[in-house]
Amino acid sequence: MADYDFHQLSPDDLEILARDLLQAHWGVTIESFKTGKDGGIDLRYAAGSGKIIVQVKHFVRTGLAGLLRELAKEAAKVRRLKPTRYVLVTSVPLSAVNKDAIVALIGADVLTPSDVIGQEGLNNLLGQHPEIEGKHYKLWLASRAVLDRVLHNAAVTRSEFKARQVHEEARRYVQSGAYPQAQKMINEQRVVVVTGPPGVGKTTLANLLLYEHLARGFQAVVIQRDIEEGLSLFQPGTPQIFYFDDFMGATFLGDRSSALTGTSDKALLEFVAMVRSTPTARMVLTTREHIYSLAMIRSERLRHSDIDDLRVYLQMPSYSFAQKARILYNHLYFSDLPAEYQDELLRGDYYLRIIKHEKFNPRLIEWLSSFRRLRSVTVRDYRTFIDNLLRDPSEIWRHAYEQEVTDAGRSMLLVLFSMGGKAAGVALKPAFIRLHEHRARRYGFATRPEDFRSALREIAGTFIKPFGTHGVEVIDPSVLDLLNAIVRRIPENAIDVVAAAQNFDQIEHVWSFAKARSSGAVLDAFRHNDGPIAASVARCMTEARRIDMGNGSVGYRGPTFERRLKVIIDVADRLASPSIASLIAPLFARLQEEWVTERPDINGGVDAIRLLESTHSVDPVTLDGMTTAIKAALLEDIQDGCRSDELRELISVIDTSEAHPDSALSAARAAFDAYCGETFQEELRECRSREQFDGLVEDLELFRDELGVDVSSLLTRVEEAKGEFEEREDAYADHMQDEYKERWRDERASERSVSDMFGSLRGDRG
Repeated sequence: MADYDFHQLSPDDLEILARDLLQAHWGVTIESFKTGKDGGIDLRYAAGSGKIIVQVKHFVRTGLAGLLRELAKEAAKVRRLKPTRYVLVTSVPLSAVNKDAIVALIGADVLTPSDVIGQEGLNNLLGQHPEIEGKHYKLWLASRAVLDRVLHNAAVTRSEFKARQVHEEARRYVQSGAYPQAQKMINEQRVVVVTGPPGVGKTTLANLLLYEHLARGFQAVVIQRDIEEGLSLFQPGTPQIFYFDDFMGATFLGDRSSALTGTSDKALLEFVAMVRSTPTARMVLTTREHIYSLAMIRSERLRHSDIDDLRVYLQMPSYSFAQKARILYNHLYFSDLPAEYQDELLRGDYYLRIIKHEKFNPRLIEWLSSFRRLRSVTVRDYRTFIDNLLRDPSEIWRHAYEQEVTDAGRSMLLVLFSMGGKAAGVALKPAFIRLHEHRARRYGFATRPEDFRSALREIAGTFIKPFGTHGVEVIDPSVLDLLNAIVRRIPENAIDVVAAAQNFDQIEHVWSFAKARSSGAVLDAFRHNDGPIAASVARCMTEARRIDMGNGSVGYRGPTFERRLKVIIDVADRLASPSIASLIAPLFARLQEEWVTERPDINGGVDAIRLLESTHSVDPVTLDGMTTAIKAALLEDIQDGCRSDELRELISVIDTSEAHPDSALSAARAAFDAYCGETFQEELRECRSREQFDGLVEDLELFRDELGVDVSSLLTRVEEAKGEFEEREDAYADHMQDEYKERWRDERASERSVSDMFGSLRGDRG
């Protein structure tokens, strides 16, 4: 018969176990039913007029005394529910006298001794239903009896410490779809390779597979250095499981300068083949996805082997909202975190913010629930610590970036940083080649013709993912957080990216980053390196935007020349750089050439005018000529048609006074007439919210006040359209009300069940 004390289970784990056991024993379907805090129902089975209510109480810490105190508080609530049958399940060991005391508390008319199921009763049910025991792997993996068996087998290979470590981890683990997939792989193929990005749970999954095999009588061979260790301990005929965590990091990154085509890959594949051909042998390996990709790129043997068929890939989308909640809950329940810290997470349901956060990651949860890492964090500052960790979890990625990614991989990531984390393939390759060659010259590393393709493969699935047809983007916002942090800490990276920029939009992006309040060191580095920056700007600033697409069609790339002028004026002023200031005039000349064939960028031109009005980098005579020329070009163009925002912005930088000798009033009025005839109706159709309608009204009122034009009929049309929109919105809201309510109920029900689960953290405190 089973003999568990159930200390390895959380209250939520115990409730699920009780539900599964009673369902199997009674042959019915029991629903998990939460009425909210202290509602009195954990599980319910209703048939006809009958209603069976089940409560599940854990009380690992305070035992029988805590259980009795809790039941004394809840007795009246249970009686108010008026169940036809009430069942109490608890992990506390109970004698006949204890059961009688519980019946006396609740009332003999509601509860009978046979419906009080304690630790012994649970073990009895497990003995009658072994399939339930097998399903709840944590129950037996983390039990004391299994630990004793595991330690006996682990001691043979001096792996006792590892076994105890996994025993502790098993209590916190939340099973995802990857666990049965990995079990199936290792059972059928005898070898499984677990890959994925940092912090996703690869080692934990591998640890549980190892531990499960130890419980089944396998000896553990924990490989620390290389395959030769496993080979020297291989014993045909003896059940053995070979465990190699981060096997490609250890095998292939020990000598970063060597290619992956030496004896290491050959030895690995031969050992894998030997394990797969030995019925008593098993093997579990883990590696980070970028290292796996790198190894596959560099080793022809690996590419032509079947090792990829043995791979189980972990990724964050594998976790549902409920699984994320259980990950956090289990880490907190089995942590050494003092009660006052846990209460901070419970206060105001703050834990929901963590569960729903886009950067949720099991390794982050391990950090925020480990008191060893929090000793310097006061209770008052605990939430701030978590907010900062969620906002910038870059430590998770930093080690891989600095120690495990190749120079080509880092060049690729820096290029993506300069492009805001996303790039089309046609733009990415030339930008990578220029930066990679620049960094190779500066830092003295070798390059190869295949570096671009190798870098993409190396970091695919770990740092980046595909988008569109040929583009790539960072796999998670925290990757961009890491790159931002690295550039702030080592501003030379920003100088490298700008100095080797392939196109002007990279310069524009990095300059915006350098101006940010938190990037002071980057701005200082720009001041001390204005020479290389000026050279790069000079090279990129006049690059043509127009692209002949064939078949008579054209396309455009990069920022407009008006925006480029704005950036260069800003850079010259902030850096007080004569070399960059000297580029303003030639770029302005190029801008004037552009106006011959292309329409001006109204908003970009207005921004340039504003900067010219305050610049110290252009002499007054040249400045006046530039400002006059830009205004004239914008006013001439805008009369052929414009949007309301363009006319609004232009009005803000021109003199519309009729008394002024150079008044632009007539041109602005002509632009308004063109707007009324060509663009107003289109903008009105594009309004999709009350705020957009109100914004259009504000623009029209500005035109009336500044230009002296009649906008009454336009305002009437806007108000009519807004009224029709609001009617449609109200009708749609009425039509969808039931759906909204149902969706809200579902979301609230999910959050409510999670809230009930986390509420149990307050109970059972001594």
